[in-house]
Amino acid sequence: MKEIKQSTVSKVVPTNKPYESQYGTLYGFYITFANGDNGKYNSKSPDQTKFVVGQTAHYEYIPNDYQGKTYYTVKPINPEFSRNETAPLNDVKPTTHAPNSKDELIVRQTALKASAEVGGKDLETILSNAQIMADWVLGNKAQKIPVAHADHFADREKVKVTEQVAEDGLPF
Repeated sequence: MKEIKQSTVSKVVPTNKPYESQYGTLYGFYITFANGDNGKYNSKSPDQTKFVVGQTAHYEYIPNDYQGKTYYTVKPINPEFSRNETAPLNDVKPTTHAPNSKDELIVRQTALKASAEVGGKDLETILSNAQIMADWVLGNKAQKIPVAHADHFADREKVKVTEQVAEDGLPF
């Protein structure tokens, strides 16, 4: 099972020669991390920049079994755009970036549509309400609602009653 990890790169050693694959020419590198992890990384560039000695890297640590032995592949990831799928949704911070999955994108679009239909006096209020709705559906930790319900509707135009009212209080 692949894991998402973070550690400082301690060593990068290129393999002897590049090889051809279905993705074109790949250059292999053996990457060693300060936490003891090590694995092979394949790059399309002979001068890879994803794993730099001394810098902290976020990576997937993927086991591969071959003839009874386990070898590891490392794959760089951007933590801003990915989430460990084994983590519960309550540990996920409200998103302020691109959605992580198709399902999340659908939830965010639906929340935006619902927020626009409910209304608001400005775009900021609509977007804020949409974020609150999306967080609730996705199970993210609740945010403090920036505008009270009464304040939200306070700016709405009130309909004035101008009809004549009879003595019994009925308008007819």
